[in-house]
Amino acid sequence: MKAFTFHAPQALADAVTLLGQHGAEARPIAGGQSLLLAMKERAATPSVLVSLSGVADLRGWHQDGDGLHIGSGTTYAALAGSTFPTWQQEIATVAGNLADRPVRTMGTIGGALCQAEPRFDMPALALGLDATMALVSASGVRTLPASEFFRPEGGTVLQAGEILSRVSFPPAARFSGVAFEKFRVRVFDAALVSAVCAVRVGVPAEARLVVGGVRPTPVEVPGVAAELAADLDGADPAELGRRCADEVLPAAEATTSLARYQRELVAVVARDAVIRALATARS
Repeated sequence: MKAFTFHAPQALADAVTLLGQHGAEARPIAGGQSLLLAMKERAATPSVLVSLSGVADLRGWHQDGDGLHIGSGTTYAALAGSTFPTWQQEIATVAGNLADRPVRTMGTIGGALCQAEPRFDMPALALGLDATMALVSASGVRTLPASEFFRPEGGTVLQAGEILSRVSFPPAARFSGVAFEKFRVRVFDAALVSAVCAVRVGVPAEARLVVGGVRPTPVEVPGVAAELAADLDGADPAELGRRCADEVLPAAEATTSLARYQRELVAVVARDAVIRALATARS
């Protein structure tokens, strides 16, 4: 691991100032579950680390008319122990069912989103639920939908000196049912394939479908989602799952054994997400 200087500011403004002073050589660090491993493997070589663990403004959450706003420094364990209304509880469930206890204790929702590993749960969940990201820098605050935060080729649009400060999920009234499903080999592994389905029953009906783990970034499946929204009562989840596989990982592109396996998994995991989202919406 390359030698580095470590700063531990207590205020968000101070963290922003430090990152601005040190430019591209600096990286923010929260729980460190991904960044420290990358540094040990020399995949990341920052000369300055700015710790966000002491910045209280980045922890916790609150509700208002615009939705559920979660600080980027909030740990998975804190989320897992929370109680949210209606479908928003799925966020807590996902946080409590990833990796292992040490990772859930130290890892943060913001760290996972900024790392943007395609097999991580939180990027797929944020995109599936149409979350909004607040990015803070010396220039001010900019907000982006999750669809613009993640780059299609992988990674994020975070710029040097920016900190992801908050993740905002829609208000409870936005959806009637939400489900996150995944397949992993071992209980503490990242997902080989994940899927998010969110539906709203009513006029107008709405459906969102996102698949993670297959492409460099989680991907929306708009064609299948539109078909689901057009006929929530007559939906065939198994057929929709197969169409998700065709849209996300066409057979012609599944040229390796892993890709063929993932293609089969997409059909099953997406099917299960649709079934549970619809069941929740109707309950």
